Amino acid sequence: MKVVVVGGGFAGLSAAIHLQDRRHQVVLLERRGVLGGRATSYVDRLTGDEVDSGTHVMIGAYRATLNLLRRAGALDLLLIEPNLGLDYIDSQGFSSLACPPVPAPWHLLLGLLRLRVPWEVRLQAMRLAAAVRLGRPPHGLTLAEYFRRTGQGQAARTLLWDGLATAILNETPERAAAILFYNVYREAFLGRRADSGLIFARRGLGELHRLLGAYFERRGGEIRRRARVDGVDVAGGRVRGVSYLKGVEARDEIRTGTPAVRETIDAEAVVLATPWTAVPTLVPSEWAGKAPFADIARLRSSPIVSVEMWLDRVVVERPMVGLRGCEVEWVFDKGRLHGRSGPPQHLAFIVSAAYRTAPLRNAEIIALARDALLRYFPAMREASVSRVLVLRDPHATFSSDPSSEALRPGPTTPVGGLFLAGDWTDTGLPATIEGAVRSGRRAALCL
Repeated sequence: MKVVVVGGGFAGLSAAIHLQDRRHQVVLLERRGVLGGRATSYVDRLTGDEVDSGTHVMIGAYRATLNLLRRAGALDLLLIEPNLGLDYIDSQGFSSLACPPVPAPWHLLLGLLRLRVPWEVRLQAMRLAAAVRLGRPPHGLTLAEYFRRTGQGQAARTLLWDGLATAILNETPERAAAILFYNVYREAFLGRRADSGLIFARRGLGELHRLLGAYFERRGGEIRRRARVDGVDVAGGRVRGVSYLKGVEARDEIRTGTPAVRETIDAEAVVLATPWTAVPTLVPSEWAGKAPFADIARLRSSPIVSVEMWLDRVVVERPMVGLRGCEVEWVFDKGRLHGRSGPPQHLAFIVSAAYRTAPLRNAEIIALARDALLRYFPAMREASVSRVLVLRDPHATFSSDPSSEALRPGPTTPVGGLFLAGDWTDTGLPATIEGAVRSGRRAALCL
């Protein structure tokens, strides 16, 4: 069967590769010149460093992702930590959640004993662990409501849960669906010990996608870049193909403004692995008002703001630090993660669920990042900033509130041969790389 996959991010590449496993002929269409979707990277022209469109952290429970990257020969580009370790800093200094190499979930409980938090916070954390392990799934609740029901006080939320949950869900606990945190908790902490270990990319995420694309092509797949799909052809309630504008790829043609050419491609099946905002615009109007397309249009978005900052000296001595009490919640030493231990230090700051931060001017956002460094890292007083970038993504992920769980579709649609993939589909997970990869596999298994 000839199948067209629209979208070259993790969901689209996962769908394409798993479709190949089922002996289908697959063509992948990507609207840009590079693969990656919302999780890609580029080389900064001034520093030569790779800059991600938002820093992504994976965990050992990402089995589908790790399997896909292993097949593409990309595991060497990952820094895989077998034991969970999270560093935090606040007005009292550093504190670390360092989980020992013992079976789960005891590794987490022993790690909490070492963390600098009050005893009541440790006891509340154990109560949450028992509720997740033995209690009912919290369908229909916000995470804040679930925290109240499981006895998590304000100190426990401040010191343990809120910053971590916001980063995982890209939504505040007051808005986020508790079931998504519950599911992530179970996968990370109640399976194998290694499931909770952090995984960082040693290169920009664009390099991971390049290897996945090359693996797909080596197996006979075709990738058409700069192919902006603008419609799915449906006749008699069944997919017939797609139409798209094929842009030029040669630099001289791009520079001279050579126009795109309209093309069509026939297909017996189509997988839309695009952002959810694009899906209702691609199906014929007579279908757009029907489920699941009408429901997809009701999904809301949540923003992420990133700051990429280069310093003339090393200020942050750890690869990842949680910044308590700051608008910028996490800082990563991207230079260290990519293999450079000395200056210039390339730091990346992340603000998830950035409703307050996204409307600010760049200078104000940069000041938030500088102030956080000055507040907690004394070496910043002598440091100079050589370069800084502010990256905003107002539609980074879907807003993972309880109402959205009823709107997230599965892989199938009422249009024959039309399937959906993406981290926004009903994966049971928040908008993560693993959710995207699983969604692509689920769509492929429908054919």
